[in-house]
Amino acid sequence: MISDKTVNGVLGLLQQAQEVHRKSSELAGFSGVESSATTGKFSDSIMEVIKDVNSQQMQASETRASFEYSEDMPLTQVILDTQKASIAFEATLQIRNKVLKAYQDIMSMPV
Repeated sequence: MISDKTVNGVLGLLQQAQEVHRKSSELAGFSGVESSATTGKFSDSIMEVIKDVNSQQMQASETRASFEYSEDMPLTQVILDTQKASIAFEATLQIRNKVLKAYQDIMSMPV
């Protein structure tokens, strides 16, 4: 499961990257600076995706527990739910890594 601390950390990094982008746009003289409404929508979208991944992991845990307690749960459903949760988590992790790399690249740019 993904903790609230991890979610807040990722959101903090995204907000910092967006602030750096905004400042660099202002310094370069670009007028296409995003509004705070866009920032809110982006943050909400990220939070929604992370919550969805978390719910998939919870579903996989519940399915696995049902199978372990000999309830009427087919093994194929357990494997399918587990693989869905695993793929969703790996995709989220890769996106986080890409965002973190972009943030680090931006921070290392000379101004």
